[in-house]
Amino acid sequence: MINQDLNINPEQLENMKHCIGFNPIKVKHNKYFAWRNYFTTSDNDENWDNLVIQGLATKKDFKLGGGPNPQVYQVSKEGFKYLEDVLNIRIIVDKRK
Repeated sequence: MINQDLNINPEQLENMKHCIGFNPIKVKHNKYFAWRNYFTTSDNDENWDNLVIQGLATKKDFKLGGGPNPQVYQVSKEGFKYLEDVLNIRIIVDKRK
């Protein structure tokens, strides 16, 4: 069940889906295998930082990235649960990545 206290805008939802490489064509039997979990930026990102505040994502400095303050964002466990509820599917995460 989706937490009604969360405030997610459409761009944030699209960013989360992009982060895990979501492609609806690859959903089979209501399951999707997330083949990645990262979103890099050249600086802080307001939409992603809001997801971090809400517990749906994590953030780390990304020293190998370009730009003035490279960051890498990842969907958190809570974020995956949120996506599962919104998309009405089960998301399988490859723990080796």
